[in-house]
Amino acid sequence: MRSRTIVGAIALGITTVLLAGCTGGGADDGGSSGDSPSSANLYLYQKPVQFNPLAPGQGAEQLTMSLVYNGLFNVSPDFEPVPRLAESWDVSDDAKTYTFHLRDGLEWSDGEPITADDVIFTYNLFADPEVASPNAAPFAGVVGYPAVQDGTADSLEGIVADDDQTVTITLTESTPGFLALFGSGYGILPEHVLGEVEPAAIMTDEFFKLPTVSSGPYVMKEFNVDENVVLEANPNYWSEVGIDTLYLQMLTSDVATAQLATGETDLVQISPQDLTTVEGLDGVTVSSAPSPGFLRLLVNFTKFGDERIRQAFLYAIDRQGIIDGVLGGHGEVINSTIMTPWALPDDLEAYEYDPEKAKSLLEEAGFDFSQELKLSWIPGTADRDAAVEVALENLKAIGINAVANQIESANQLGMIENAEYDLMVSGGGTYTPDPTVSANALLCDRVFPAGGNTSLFCDPELDALLNKGAVTADEAERTATYQDAVRLDNKLVPYLWLYVPDTLWAASDRLQGFEPHGDFANGFWNAADWTVTD
Repeated sequence: MRSRTIVGAIALGITTVLLAGCTGGGADDGGSSGDSPSSANLYLYQKPVQFNPLAPGQGAEQLTMSLVYNGLFNVSPDFEPVPRLAESWDVSDDAKTYTFHLRDGLEWSDGEPITADDVIFTYNLFADPEVASPNAAPFAGVVGYPAVQDGTADSLEGIVADDDQTVTITLTESTPGFLALFGSGYGILPEHVLGEVEPAAIMTDEFFKLPTVSSGPYVMKEFNVDENVVLEANPNYWSEVGIDTLYLQMLTSDVATAQLATGETDLVQISPQDLTTVEGLDGVTVSSAPSPGFLRLLVNFTKFGDERIRQAFLYAIDRQGIIDGVLGGHGEVINSTIMTPWALPDDLEAYEYDPEKAKSLLEEAGFDFSQELKLSWIPGTADRDAAVEVALENLKAIGINAVANQIESANQLGMIENAEYDLMVSGGGTYTPDPTVSANALLCDRVFPAGGNTSLFCDPELDALLNKGAVTADEAERTATYQDAVRLDNKLVPYLWLYVPDTLWAASDRLQGFEPHGDFANGFWNAADWTVTD
């Protein structure tokens, strides 16, 4: 992990932006160890809609949920699993059996005990076809999953509670990358609150609009739509929580950066365009970490099934130019959906910027240059907005009738599910740890909403390689299989891979204990350890 700290003089030219009607903590009166309550203001770069781990959450929802729901484990900035509700786990030699040991004395925020039954309840919800969670991928290899899917069983045979503090998961085949499938950890839900809700109705249950029973370090107290989320420390959390109240403020990136200067905001994920300005702020620490995910354009496979068209789009976009001009060099080009270093062969097509080749491929494929090509994205994040501008100009330069289409975050998933887009900006993911994670974005049976395949892409040959790699225990054979999968993925271009960004964070010096994470949706991963000082 790369990290750096910069403290400089007060920057000139920052306009102070006052947020009308925005409630939140101001300069803190003291740390939580003192007599006065402590608080901090954190930046949310999108506006949440709900807080449901079963649903496909956007980045700001994931950030918020990481404070409310603990999983059995989380992922550190080094992309290694770290304990949360489970204090330890064991893996059998054949990588078919995973046993998790819960901490002693776990309690929900309302005082009810957290037990292995809550874990089993939650994992069965993810697998339940009536729930239809697109996040079910980790459970597809669990013993009994097909029976649950066809309705001959109500629960997963392969997930059992050995006692109140022990959960054993048995898989049908060796799966060395099983833990990586959970990403930052699937949040455990309270059975005593949701156990009577019918599975078919749980996705829209009122609980997820304001989840006030928590297993995480904070309890949600207010959700002020389009404004902020207010959370208070969970008195029953398994470790001490250092800050009493967190205010998650829904801001645009320019407002958030300006509020760093005025002391109104304590933590901001900043865009590279703002880096020079933020580096000049007194009392602000800037840190960075490489992302485990990447920014891409979803390509609607139902409209652009010819791989030559997708290849042409990629050749048409000056990705290195975006990295140099928009990100200030804080990123790198990627040419595969799989990011795990050992799975990447050295003979991939680089798709370097080549407008002439792009145009030639489109003509060869019979592409209709007169048709309107909409590039959809959620505006408000400076680097993404700028990258969209470059991509649009690049596409127009080879004769494509490309147009910008700004959308609301609440509409994005419906557009994907209904295939109502041409190209769409999407980012994030935790793909670095193991290729099994990337498979969720590629497999035919993971086409959204069944999974994370948001380009609606399908290729049986690639499926076969990905499925083989997932259950291969021999390291050399597994590497060879995945490298073949990467080569095919590179040729088929299921996504327009733009870049892997460095994730940049700026924290006020009063916020102590923050450790930068490359996964922007897991940036609050150690929030329980934070404190504030005067």
